[in-house]
Order: sequence, then structure tokens, then C-alpha cells
Amino acid sequence: MSHELVPPSNTLESDQGSNPLENKAKEDELDWIIRKPGFGLPLGHMPDAENRFPLLYMDDRWGGGWRAATLLIRECCMMKFINALSDKPEWWRKVQDDEVAGKWKKEALSMDWTLYLKHADFTPAMADACISELKKKAVLYEQTGLMPILDYSIAVIKSDAIMTFDMAASLRKGVKPLEEVPAEDKDWHPNSSEQVLDLVHPSLWPLMYGRSRVLRDRVIGLDDALEHCGMGTILPKRKQKETEMLIKAGSFCEESITILSNLFQWLPCDVKIDSTTGKAKIASYINNLHPKEHSDLYAVIERFIEKSLPAWDIIYNWEKEFSVQRLRTDEAGFGDCPCPELCQLDDMNCSCEPWKRPVGEGEEPRDPDDEEQYDDEYKDSERKKLDDAWFFATHALKLPDADPLAEKHVRIDSSHVKTHGFFNNKSQVQVIVKLANIHLTPDKPLYAGGSWHTEGQLNEHIVSTALFYYDSENITECTLDFRTSANGDELDEGALSYEQYDHRSIERTFAVQQNQSIFQDIGSVVTKTGRALFFPNLLQHHVSPFRLADPTKEGHRKILALFLVDPAIEIVSTSNVPPQQKHWWLGTTGLDGGKGVLPAELGELVADEVEWPMGLAEAKEARLKVMKERTWLKEGEEERLKDVTWNFCEH
Repeated sequence: MSHELVPPSNTLESDQGSNPLENKAKEDELDWIIRKPGFGLPLGHMPDAENRFPLLYMDDRWGGGWRAATLLIRECCMMKFINALSDKPEWWRKVQDDEVAGKWKKEALSMDWTLYLKHADFTPAMADACISELKKKAVLYEQTGLMPILDYSIAVIKSDAIMTFDMAASLRKGVKPLEEVPAEDKDWHPNSSEQVLDLVHPSLWPLMYGRSRVLRDRVIGLDDALEHCGMGTILPKRKQKETEMLIKAGSFCEESITILSNLFQWLPCDVKIDSTTGKAKIASYINNLHPKEHSDLYAVIERFIEKSLPAWDIIYNWEKEFSVQRLRTDEAGFGDCPCPELCQLDDMNCSCEPWKRPVGEGEEPRDPDDEEQYDDEYKDSERKKLDDAWFFATHALKLPDADPLAEKHVRIDSSHVKTHGFFNNKSQVQVIVKLANIHLTPDKPLYAGGSWHTEGQLNEHIVSTALFYYDSENITECTLDFRTSANGDELDEGALSYEQYDHRSIERTFAVQQNQSIFQDIGSVVTKTGRALFFPNLLQHHVSPFRLADPTKEGHRKILALFLVDPAIEIVSTSNVPPQQKHWWLGTTGLDGGKGVLPAELGELVADEVEWPMGLAEAKEARLKVMKERTWLKEGEEERLKDVTWNFCEH
């Protein structure tokens, strides 16, 4: 069963009635054989929630989205330690050596964890649990090459094994023709100060409603894509009301929010999957990668997609099958005051506070009539530091400790890692491909990093990302940082016991802050050469800054990014949209002078008069509009989430 994301009043209407489930298409689209969202079906068409991947934003009528479990500070520290240890050379072998494991435990216990998270600590049981967990994951990694990290409600998977030396070398060789073009033909990403070089980017020649042509009665393959250039029917522009969702804005009010684009969509390629071998075969052209001129690169990318399928399948099913929570608590606090004589508790003064600390010798006495704790000067004062240190030392929280054996910390083993039959035996998936390089020079030695974001917009239904760091030179260490929204609101609905007004204990227990964003930072992963990373689109990610290691020489980092479309939602792809690149069409027809049909100069004159396919200038103009629209949509999502904060009530 399926539904439209937009309410019935906002779906496409036909002359037959107003029920959107019975009347899904416009009158002029009823004879279309192929139907996909925005292509014979309403733009917001998708399966019911239980039959698709969850959404981080706008997944219900209240404007809410998916939420992870709220992490305790101690579990955040455990995830960081496990991630760090699994970056060590041959960690999977060394962790089985009790002597080495003992040294790692000592390292953990000697670290100042408050440098990572305020109020953090690390117990012997936590260290033992991390070692036990690593021993289990070592077996998984040796047998599959996959290592789940930062794993709880969701997971990131890293691998330094699945991208072999030969794979990376083949990719470096395959992209050379894209890199070695005249300077004037290099496609520097807009607003990147000529640091980000786009080799293949989905924002160029995207699907454009009201402009792109589609084949409504058949699909095109890889071999016959070019001969279909210029063919098809113009895809009608969708109405603005199809892009909107009515959300509850109170008991009696509703608000209309734009969540979809009626202008653009990135175009994925179709990928066939052999149900018995798990082999992947690209079945339609990769947008902006010529299928004939770069046929060798297609075979290389095909292999990378194939290598991504096991990790993607795990991530797709993680929450239902593999999610874990190492530490749980239903209370935040220290119970009865451990030092009532110091806190001077009485009927008029019934709370334990840092400023109850007895002042030391030589300190200025406290004025009982002067509530210094509320003064701005106090917030950054040395006295406050002393007060806090005393309070945390004397009022230890009742925190849960870890299971040293990590019995329930790992639910996945190698038997769960599929080699075929991915996504409930899907015979086809859709993948969006991006190839980009970051170039640094002595004149521009610093890459400032990226912004927090998820990939694509709702039109693309991206559920997971694969990043392959296949080449780098002369750059400092860089990380990919992750965060996601947490279910703190559920903690305050009877799931957590704490003293009235005692927000301090909550902040000392969970990695959250009162009145701050509901996003929790869950950790960072080093993005070294040879590493592959896989993560769900439920995580926002952010590239950390990096610079030239040797400021006198040039440096670079090269990445292949693959974005998986939800296998439950087939969207308009390059099997439906004939190539839109005018220069591809010119080469096919011989109008570029290559086949002697016309002199090159005359061919250019003919090309200038042809409105379709689309020329480079128009494609670049469209890319700017794509970027502007996506920035606006993302800013709207972020702005709405800013209004959702950790706000534990005064019960």
C-alpha cells in the first residue's frame, strides 16, 4: 500500500473525483506506461512508512522525523574509543592479544575524557566492554572487511579492506581523461574558490520539470542511450501545491511547508543486481559521464557499486535488526544529598548547588544577601570553576556502568552480511554518482570544511551514501563528523526520573544541553586514503577543515561518492530521460565535425539554433538554480529544527 506525502487537498486531481489514492495521475498522464513520482504519479508519492526507509525531516503530520536514542555521555566515550582503536594498524589481530589489549585499557583510563565531552569519565568496566566489543567486531572485519562504528540506533560502516589497490588504481586511471582537459574546460564548483573540481556532478543537466524530455512508453539502456538524444515528451511542470505538506502547528492550526521541488531532481542510473551472484551491472547511463567515451570507467564504477551493496543492505536494515544501546538509565541525579551538612539543606533551601561550597582559606567570603551565582561575572570566574569542581566531586551521579563482556553490544556477525539477495532480493537499485577532487595550492593552502547537511532533497529519496577516498597527496588529516536528532522529548514523557529543576544532572548524564539543539554529535571518522565509508541519510555530516602538509607544494584529495535511492521508491532515472547534453548529441549526429557530416564551424551554427538538447551555458545556469533552491530548502529544515530544543519541563 502507498500514500502521497502531501495531504489529499494538495494532490493532483483528476476529473474522476478527489480521492488521491484512486486518482493518482493527471488526465494527460493516464496512458503513460511508466509511472514514477512526478512522472505519471504525484510528486509526493511514496510507500507507507513501514515499507520504506525513515525520513530525518517531515516524516509525520506534525513535521517530525526519525529520532535516535539519546546517548549517555559514557556511551559517546565508548564509541569514540572503539573507533580510535579500530584505526590502529592490524587492530583486529592485536585486540586478541591480552597484553596489547591491557595496554589499550590503560590508555583509556589515563585519558582526560573531559577534553572530549564535559562531565565525561571512563571506568574500568567501560574499557573492558570496549575491548570485548572489538574482539567480536574483529571477527566480523576479518571475514567481511566491514567495521560498524558509532553504532547504536544507526551506524556508520568503515572499511580499509574492500577498496583494493587495484580498484583504486583503476579509478585513478579512469578519471584521468576527465581531469586532463584544458584549463578553460575545468568545471570548478561554483563558490568553491577553484578548490573543488567537479568531474561528474548530478546538479549539471538534472531533471528539469517543464524542460526535460522523458520517454513515457519505454526505457533506454546503456547501449542505446545516445541514439535517443532529443527524443521524448516534455515532462510537465508540477504544481506548487504538490510540493507542500500541511503540518500541525498546534491543536487547531496547520502550516503549509514546502518539502519537495517542482523544478529539479538529480538523475540516478539504474543498476541491475544478479539475485544469485550479487553482481551489479549499470543498466542506464550515469548522468554527465559519456557512456561510450568513458566505457572503461563505467566498468570501474560498477565494481564500486557492487562492493557497496553489502554495507548498504546492512544500513538499510540496521534499526530493525542490529541496533544496540550499551548504556541505559531511567534516572538522572544522585538521590539523597551525600553531604547535607555542607549543602545546609532546610525547608527554605532545599537544593544542592555548586555555590554551597564552603569557601577556602584566603577566598573572599560569600555575602548571603548577594546572589553572586546570577551575576554575569560569576559565569567565567575562578570561583565558579572551584564551585563546579567541588560539586562534581561531592555529588557523584548514579550512572549506569558497562557490561565488561559486552554481551548485548554487538548484534551483527558475518552471517548477516549478504553477498546477494540485497534489499529483499531487489533485482534493481538506483544510484546517483559524483566524482570530485579538492585541490590545494600554496596560494590557497586551506580547505575551510563543509556545512552540516544530508544528501539530496526529498525528490531523490537518498537513503545511504558510500564514500571512497581513493587518492590524496600532501594534505593534513581530515575527518567526517556526524550528528543526528535524538529522542530527548521521549525522555521527558515519563521515561526519565529526575528532581525538579535539576537540569544539571541531566546534562551530566546525557550528551545534551538544556535549551540547545536536539542534534547530538555522535563522533568523527578519519577520512584517510584507501578508506570507504558508508552511512545512512539519517545522519548529518560535515567535512572538517584541512590544509597542505607542506605549504610549498600542491596537494589534493579525490573522492567517489555513490548515493543510494531508497530501493522501495523508484524515481525518474536516466532510463527514462534521454541524454540532455547537447555536446553528446552533436557527437552522435556528426555535427561537431567529427564524422565529416558538416564542417565544425557550420555544425556550431546549426547547434546554436537547436533548443534541445541543452547546451553547457544553460546547464550551468540551471545548476546555480539547483544549488539556490536546495540551500533554501535545507535552511528551512534547519530553521524548523532550531525551534526543537532540549527543554526538560519543571514537573
